[in-house]
Amino acid sequence: MPISSYIVEEGNGRGKGHTQHGNGKGVGHTKHQHAAMDDGEYTIVISGINHDNPTPVDQTSAPTTLADGSQMWTEVRQGSISTGTAPALGGDSSALRLETDTNNGRLRLNDAFTTDQQIKLGDLEDLSFDYYIQSSTRTDVTPVIRLAIDADGNLATTGDRGELVFEYAYQGLGPTTTGSWQHADLAGADWNAWQRSGGQNRDGYPNIVPLSDWADASGYTPVGGPPGALHFDENSLVLGWSVAYGSGNGTGVMYLDNLQVGGVTYEFG
Repeated sequence: MPISSYIVEEGNGRGKGHTQHGNGKGVGHTKHQHAAMDDGEYTIVISGINHDNPTPVDQTSAPTTLADGSQMWTEVRQGSISTGTAPALGGDSSALRLETDTNNGRLRLNDAFTTDQQIKLGDLEDLSFDYYIQSSTRTDVTPVIRLAIDADGNLATTGDRGELVFEYAYQGLGPTTTGSWQHADLAGADWNAWQRSGGQNRDGYPNIVPLSDWADASGYTPVGGPPGALHFDENSLVLGWSVAYGSGNGTGVMYLDNLQVGGVTYEFG
């Protein structure tokens, strides 16, 4: 089944039972969904993700255009990404499932924004998600959030793009919790992040700094290491996001749901 999505409608159509708006299907149904997106704050429900690759060779799926116009695709090596039944979170029993088969497993779910959806890093007030660790060979690993960033905020120049990477291991939060849903508020708790740029992970101290340092007026540029580090600040543009797991982080099964990036909440089911 291919990836599919819909916008949760405001009013009576709200929630996953989105057909409750009566005769508003078809063209009217589409209008309801567009109206829900007008202010940039909406919920999108995504299902049909199912990418399993047990081989050690990277596989990348073809992009799918979601209901909000963004482009979503997966990257999988020695593991799987899927949506479906999950341990219940409130009344919801579906989520994004991430499983790695080996320590070399690598999983990515990527979403690239349209130009209208892009947001300045300094304006990113909400960044959070819920996660559930079913099993893991590590006690310092959760799903990882990666933000795709255009450093100077100018889309005409593409040689200044990188990522901000938020990993649990660099937050000083102690061992992870297995067997219950947890909430990670990356923006509210000002999580530490490191930069990937110029093909390099700039993930050593002193370059692992809080989100607020990357996103304020003065910004931050990683020091030391190979050339190619980028300067991120409040005017840098967020181009999209990735959920990642693996690449030397042991093996395990994890779930993720209710990812919020700016005004958009992503539910998986």
